[in-house]
Amino acid sequence: MFATSDFAALGQAQLEKSIRLSSIALSGVERFVNLQLDLTRDLLSDNTATAKAFADVKDVQGFIALQQQLSQPVIDKALSVAKNVYEVTSSTQAELGAFVEEQVVEFNKGLVSTLDKAVKQAPAGSEIVVSAVKTAVATAASAYDTVAKTAKKVTSDFAEAGVAAAETSAKAAAGVAKSTARKTASAAA
Repeated sequence: MFATSDFAALGQAQLEKSIRLSSIALSGVERFVNLQLDLTRDLLSDNTATAKAFADVKDVQGFIALQQQLSQPVIDKALSVAKNVYEVTSSTQAELGAFVEEQVVEFNKGLVSTLDKAVKQAPAGSEIVVSAVKTAVATAASAYDTVAKTAKKVTSDFAEAGVAAAETSAKAAAGVAKSTARKTASAAA
């Protein structure tokens, strides 16, 4: 039923799929590493500038003012990093999801093709069974497609809502920290 060339083609296709999957995974890892390196450079630069600024502080008022001045950029940086991590994760997940969807479609096509070949060699009257199996495969593929799209939408909406909520909470916390620092500064004066 299968020739040696069919097995060789199957092996080659599987190798190409493995290489593509590895490429997607490595690309995601590379983006995370680049993000970490950029963050490390920024943190080193920011911490150096902060240390120099603290060294120049001469009194409590200056210390409190510097603390207030530094709090918002730190929160903004943390939110920016969280957004970047979310974007890298989302894009890698989308690439992997597209890969899996392609494999499901390819598998279904292969199954239908195999059923068509089997029908040609099957005894008379088996067309009904093959037709029922093809219908079941088409129905399963449609159900998978619907579930995958719904899951992707729900996951995306949930993650975006989480990022927005974290951003709102962080900004509120920064506002509270600023007002507390102002109260402390006025009490120290």
